[in-house]
Amino acid sequence: MVLLLKAIVLTGGFATRLRPLTLTKPKSLLPILGKPLLDWILEGLAKSGLKEIILSVRYLANMIKRRYGDGSGVGCFIKYAEEVKPLGDAGPIPLINRDIGLDTTFVVVYGDIFSNINYRELLEYHKKSGGLATLVLTKVDNPYRYGVAVTDDDGKIIDFIEKPTKNQIKSSLVNAGIYIFEPEVLKYFPDKTPSKLAKDVIPKLVKDGVVYGYVHSGLWSDIGVPADYLRANFEALMHYYPEGYVSRSADVNGAEVVDPVYIGEEVTIDSDSVIGPFTIINHGCKVGKYTRIANSILLGNVIIEGSSLIMKSIIGERCYIGRWVRISENSVIGDEVVVRDCIYIAKNVVILPYKELVASVMKEGDVVL
Repeated sequence: MVLLLKAIVLTGGFATRLRPLTLTKPKSLLPILGKPLLDWILEGLAKSGLKEIILSVRYLANMIKRRYGDGSGVGCFIKYAEEVKPLGDAGPIPLINRDIGLDTTFVVVYGDIFSNINYRELLEYHKKSGGLATLVLTKVDNPYRYGVAVTDDDGKIIDFIEKPTKNQIKSSLVNAGIYIFEPEVLKYFPDKTPSKLAKDVIPKLVKDGVVYGYVHSGLWSDIGVPADYLRANFEALMHYYPEGYVSRSADVNGAEVVDPVYIGEEVTIDSDSVIGPFTIINHGCKVGKYTRIANSILLGNVIIEGSSLIMKSIIGERCYIGRWVRISENSVIGDEVVVRDCIYIAKNVVILPYKELVASVMKEGDVVL
């Protein structure tokens, strides 16, 4: 049974805080345990019966369209709403209503949210509450980056502050980026664009007392910055593969694997290397002898010649890492970067895609353009 006629997934943002990873692909196509984030979202919706999906796209839209097409590959029926200019996260919704129609209950999901939310339970809660809108809320340790909600005993949201100051924080419940709306909510959307749900829509709903909060206590991460992306992968790893996962098509060649790790399809790791803990090696990577990798992510088809150290960093697709290379903590290397032999990369360094690094980067926090 189809629970909701339509679900909207917002995937049009530039994701500037995740650069350089998002200079070459949309944020929603970054992998979580070897599978693009958007796959996880679409499969979760489809599993719950929400098969009619509208993808709101703009930045690198063709990459998303090429991957998903009509949605049959992920069990959905997909239509696309393409923004001709940035509209914010609220602006696409009136546009979709005009061009496609939103005449029944619909869900809105941010395309940078990784969660295991049960949409069936969410819909049941929404219908039972009787409100015009339901926000999914989740508890976080540091609510400053999010919209903070206060609910009464019935779950009605009675206060909502976007990115509060320390003195404004009254709750640890934050906006999880998943909404259910009745079509009557459309009258609350402003005509101006760009517009924001958290600033231009939700406060009006709170004022009129028609919005409720559903508290999700399972997996949840927003993929906002590289540290978030690392954490999302690690939390997924602990949830789905707490004892680690090695693909049947991978060849670890006698390397030491310190679980939990995720080693994807067609990965080769030579002997005398040590991998893990908390390391994600995506499909097609080749790791040479005497290499140490921990708390890191290698995107697809990375080649590491050997005798190198990579700690708490992210290496983009199709990078080539020579011998005797050290990549220090919190560094992010874009796609198709070549790092020659005997290179040292300091902490917090960012290297943009398609660069060839022939000299060490000694200064912490440098950006190699």
